[in-house]
Amino acid sequence: MSLDLTQNIRRHGFKRLLLAVSGGLDSICLAHYFIVNREVLGIEWLGIAHVHHGLRVGTADRDAAFVEEFAKSHNIPFFLKKLDGEALKSAESSLEENARDARYKALVEIVNEIGDSRLRGNDNKGIIVTAHHAGDQAETMYMRLRRGTTLAGLRGIQSLRALDSIGHGTFHTTHLIYRPFLNVTREELLAYTRENNLTWCEDESNADVKFARNKVRHELLPLLERECPGATAQLCRIAELADRAYKKVMKKCYTLFTIALCKEPLVKEIPTLVAMRTKQQVVKCCPPAYAGMTSKEAGIVQCITLDKKKFHKILREHADADLSEMFRLWLAEQGFRFPIGFFYGPKEPAHVKIPHRAAYRRRSIVKIGHTIKICEFRTPEEAQKFVSCEMKEKGL
Repeated sequence: MSLDLTQNIRRHGFKRLLLAVSGGLDSICLAHYFIVNREVLGIEWLGIAHVHHGLRVGTADRDAAFVEEFAKSHNIPFFLKKLDGEALKSAESSLEENARDARYKALVEIVNEIGDSRLRGNDNKGIIVTAHHAGDQAETMYMRLRRGTTLAGLRGIQSLRALDSIGHGTFHTTHLIYRPFLNVTREELLAYTRENNLTWCEDESNADVKFARNKVRHELLPLLERECPGATAQLCRIAELADRAYKKVMKKCYTLFTIALCKEPLVKEIPTLVAMRTKQQVVKCCPPAYAGMTSKEAGIVQCITLDKKKFHKILREHADADLSEMFRLWLAEQGFRFPIGFFYGPKEPAHVKIPHRAAYRRRSIVKIGHTIKICEFRTPEEAQKFVSCEMKEKGL
């Protein structure tokens, strides 16, 4: 691996890491690299975690045993989490999405089980390291471009990301996922295994082109590369450029919209809903159905409140602009994701239209008195119930 890779890892200053290792080529390279370079990287503690999805008979057990033996041979603590494969198959969304979300949730559970003393010494952050590489980045970019995406999507896979918006509130900003190999190609990984005489396990499901990503990996991207040599590298380059642009856009968004955030609940003016990310508080809310509940009891994961007067002032000052997408991206950064065009209104100031009350999946947005309240709930049903209670309370 290159010296640049070592320097980039050291730059973050992470001291305690949990390595997610499936047993495949990329994750074995990741584990070996961090183990043999532990001292030069300044690592104080390493652990290896393996998630058994319960989807493959026989070979999944083989992979778990292989990773456990690898960890023991290098005197590294090993942690195993087994999932319910049948539940993953029967749940909504695709099996790929279900397995990915369940995998991250399992890794976070392992972090919590390990405890503060061994892992959470990186400014109180639990760092989970995965082996996503340049091939994964190119596949992600190809899939997003094919189906359509926004500036946020053009960033591709992020090298460092907080896990605070996945799993209905299970994750918190103190858990980070770190992907140091995003600029490392599969060819470089294969060369590394030869140099270090490494072996790995092949997951036979990775060859099944019925899965969308596998089809892109084995058929569509190779075809694109043959037609346009260098296309894979260019897709990764687009992600880097988009990430730089996105950071500049978000800097402007925070300058604009953070002004409208209510730092304190306006309890004296109106009954308001209070739900903070970091602590549970009593819910005070217009619908009687929520009176006296904690935010957890009400099903609320997180909530932010905007001052309507301040927000409308911002829009009037930019009446000739179109801030709708910027506002949507800013909300997404707060953990509230809405679809493209959700806030667009051609007759509104700055083209930003806020619905009086609406629910989208697990998210709701309502106007209460002098505020605009955006909440994330555990389930779509809870989000819709909150909006419906608002409508009933207003006599609508």
